[in-house]
Amino acid sequence: MENSQSTAAKEYSDLIDKLPGVIKSSIVQSGDTITEIHVLSDMSRSPKQIARDIQSAILVRFDTTVDHKLISIAQIPSENSRKIKDRLVFEEISIAKSKNRSTAAVSLCDGESTFSGEASALNDSVDVNKMICQATLNAVSNFIEPDMSLSPIDVKLFDLTEGKAVAVCIAVNFRNSVERCLGSSFVGDDASSAVVKATLDALNRRISSI
Repeated sequence: MENSQSTAAKEYSDLIDKLPGVIKSSIVQSGDTITEIHVLSDMSRSPKQIARDIQSAILVRFDTTVDHKLISIAQIPSENSRKIKDRLVFEEISIAKSKNRSTAAVSLCDGESTFSGEASALNDSVDVNKMICQATLNAVSNFIEPDMSLSPIDVKLFDLTEGKAVAVCIAVNFRNSVERCLGSSFVGDDASSAVVKATLDALNRRISSI
């Protein structure tokens, strides 16, 4: 049985080691069940991207579903790797409206990959702005590590001497601590885009420090 487990663990590890960014992996099993996956990677890709690749590869190759909570990823710099982009930039927003509700879809980019998020709300102006903020946060959540959660606290439009601006307050829950982040953006021709940019303004500096 031990030899069988060792062989299976080696097959999993050999597969994971072939994934982009992975340097070395180690598998812990209980019987035929994977209980822990430990991965050492470079910094060319985010931990969340690597974890998703691991889940997909194991599912396709071995028809086995792995919970992301079982995957532990440690990252080290590598001379041959591209450092994870520090900032996400706004790429696209679309809003679909029905009689009573609206749905926002936001796309962000880190320079190489695109991250998308959606959110819905009632057709009230305040709710719609918060909906856009939430859609942006959902897109950001696909970039950051799974243990960080984001939620909108408030979105405010206000007048300035030479135009309008929007301010966004975000709650960031990470490693059992909650931090509030504030971001702002001038409102040009598109208030919806300004909400996305203000949300990113609140979070990009926080993301780069992870």
